[in-house]
Amino acid sequence: MSHLQAQIQDADRSALVMLTLSSILWGGSFVSVKIGLEYINPYDFAFLRLGSAALILLAVLGTRRGFESTALREPSVWVLGLLNGMGFSLQFVGLLYTTAAKTALLVDLDVVVVAMLSWRMFGESFGRRKQIGVLLGVLGAVLITTNGDLSTLAQGELEGDILVFIAGLIWAIFIVLHKRVQLRKNRNVIEMSATVMAATALALLPMALLLGGRDFGSIGLEGWEWVAISALVCTVLPYALWVSALKAVTATIAAVVGLLEVVSAMVLSTILLGETYTEITLLGAILILGSILAVAER
Repeated sequence: MSHLQAQIQDADRSALVMLTLSSILWGGSFVSVKIGLEYINPYDFAFLRLGSAALILLAVLGTRRGFESTALREPSVWVLGLLNGMGFSLQFVGLLYTTAAKTALLVDLDVVVVAMLSWRMFGESFGRRKQIGVLLGVLGAVLITTNGDLSTLAQGELEGDILVFIAGLIWAIFIVLHKRVQLRKNRNVIEMSATVMAATALALLPMALLLGGRDFGSIGLEGWEWVAISALVCTVLPYALWVSALKAVTATIAAVVGLLEVVSAMVLSTILLGETYTEITLLGAILILGSILAVAER
């Protein structure tokens, strides 16, 4: 019995490592998109990023065991793709008007919604320790993004802040529904990732055709480089890690660990965009790490 418990604990630790890595990589997406938007229309960028990610995953799936097209006939996959597409569209457009770090904060505040939905839908425990973990994570994210000055939340155009906040709410629903589908289907990680990415890309195609530049040939080399980085490093790898980890942890834990995206976005935005941070930012990072320890319980 003790050996079995040890195996379960090891599996949980592996899941937390995968969630941590996925969050760090996803945090980089806010910065890569912010830079890439200097070269590409947001609707085109969103479609190209997710479309490229889907092609990569389908290619990998094809070399291993082939792609089962029946997966795309499942309504749940299209619902996930539609939600994911809506979230990405709102985030890409919102990033035209607000900062990468603030976007990371407003998107990752979905942890509160995820915790509440998971409590209602899955009966996940939401005791005092987990409540404290959520509060620590949100507080840490606020400190990192605002540097302790809440007035900075009023900076930038309100339109961008509202768009990325709505994107976070949509992704909260996406996380919980993805957990339900994962529990019910128990599908191969690559297959699940590929089908959802393909559905997301198809959901984004109409917006790219109607609102995009409709001329991919005019995208320069630098633009395509950021498409490639955002597709492979910031989408395919973190999503595959996240789907794998979601089998072993609750949706709430996945969302709270996802707050590390704020830390990653802040560090990378400092390096690549010249944004600065102070001791208060470090305190925020410590609080987020504390929140992860608080919710990392069975």
